[in-house]
Amino acid sequence: MTTTEDQQGRSLLNESNAPTRYAQRSVGPFSLAAIWFAMAIQVAIFIAAGQLTASFQVWQVIVAIAAGCTIAVVVVFFTQSAAIRWGINFTVAARMPFGIRGSLIPIVVKALLSLFWFGFQTWLGALALDEITRILTGFSNLTLWVLIFGAVQVVTTFYGISFIRWMNIFAAPVLLAMGVFMVYLMLDGAGVTLREVMNMGGETPGLPFSTAVMIFVGGWIAVVVSIHDIVKECKVAPTQSGEGRAKSDAKYAAAQWWGMVPASVIFGFIGAASMVLVGEWNPVFAITKVVGEVSVPMAILFQVFVLLATWSTNPAANLLSPAYTLCSTFPRAFSFKTGVIVSGAVGLLMMPWQFADTLNSFLNILASALGPLAGIMITDYFLVRRGRVSLQDLYRTKGIYTYWHGFNWVALAVYVVALALAFLTPDLMFITGLAAAVALHYPAMRWVAKRFPLFSEAESANEDYLLEQEDGELTTHQ
Repeated sequence: MTTTEDQQGRSLLNESNAPTRYAQRSVGPFSLAAIWFAMAIQVAIFIAAGQLTASFQVWQVIVAIAAGCTIAVVVVFFTQSAAIRWGINFTVAARMPFGIRGSLIPIVVKALLSLFWFGFQTWLGALALDEITRILTGFSNLTLWVLIFGAVQVVTTFYGISFIRWMNIFAAPVLLAMGVFMVYLMLDGAGVTLREVMNMGGETPGLPFSTAVMIFVGGWIAVVVSIHDIVKECKVAPTQSGEGRAKSDAKYAAAQWWGMVPASVIFGFIGAASMVLVGEWNPVFAITKVVGEVSVPMAILFQVFVLLATWSTNPAANLLSPAYTLCSTFPRAFSFKTGVIVSGAVGLLMMPWQFADTLNSFLNILASALGPLAGIMITDYFLVRRGRVSLQDLYRTKGIYTYWHGFNWVALAVYVVALALAFLTPDLMFITGLAAAVALHYPAMRWVAKRFPLFSEAESANEDYLLEQEDGELTTHQ
């Protein structure tokens, strides 16, 4: 991809946002499942499940978790395809429907939501650290631990998905064993059976079950929409046929289901059971109540569990994508590391822990905000472009993704309309927003196609680029 500045515009390509070549990829189905398993052991699911027990029995909460996560994986099957085939991150992929500059609008919305989660989960990990030091020494300084734990996660993210993959492969079995043991301690301490706990809760019914399902879709939708940042590292055979690519996509989607759903159900149950047994949705304080009565060292161990669960989740789920957003959108100003630092700082400055008591309402709104974005990107890649991409044009300011001076105002209008329609159905905001985007974007882009080309001769260089194994400075090729 050699470029001349006058004909093709400024290059947007740098080391951090370049397509991942086939030979550089290191994530297989097992590794991807381990990444998702570790990400699914997150305290936000614990909290959401606990808060829902006011309206639903524990078994109903478990069904809502499984249904919401399964819907999320169905969406993943489609959102991951462009990244697995072409090795591009989310910010770059968003340029196809929205334009080189227009993509900044929806990806900033998505990045802010991811940073909300980064700050929120950092606060929960810091709470666990604060509880450990309080028990051991009497020292308590939550602000200090927020800053220290945030910095540790930033440094972890510097090493990218490869380090996160190895950390999660280690963390997943440890977290599973500790979670199962915590369930045993809760049931034994309360003197109840698993069946009895399953029928507890639901004292104030009234919330629609569909809303409960959408809450757990919302818990994953920020990761689902930007799954490119993880699966662009997935190993695939070069030059696959269309059928081969579909099988590869299905294989990786299945791996993500096995990673996400069992872990979400187990730890969602822990949250729901904690609430009905000890009246506490915050996992840090629930552990102190449940386990601390049995053994103080055991309580400390389980606080370490919360810390490890948060640490294995946050970098991959909530910090990678905003960092890629910065270094892809402003390639001359941000490297990947500076993007991670700035993203982490913004996430903490948002202080999202102030919204902990209304987490479920936020999750439903999150699903509605990103549902239309997922619908537009899926429709654009599969129906409008039929899987065809010009890597060269994705990385230059003058190409088929330039539209009106870098903005595809039609796709942006579709996003706004679909988002407005989503709010008309409070119980199914995600589904309505996604469906509206699919229905509107395809005919809208047929109108755009009369004014701008949707395909490029440069597509022929895609496979050659991905097959090359270059060292040193990254260049563009014709």
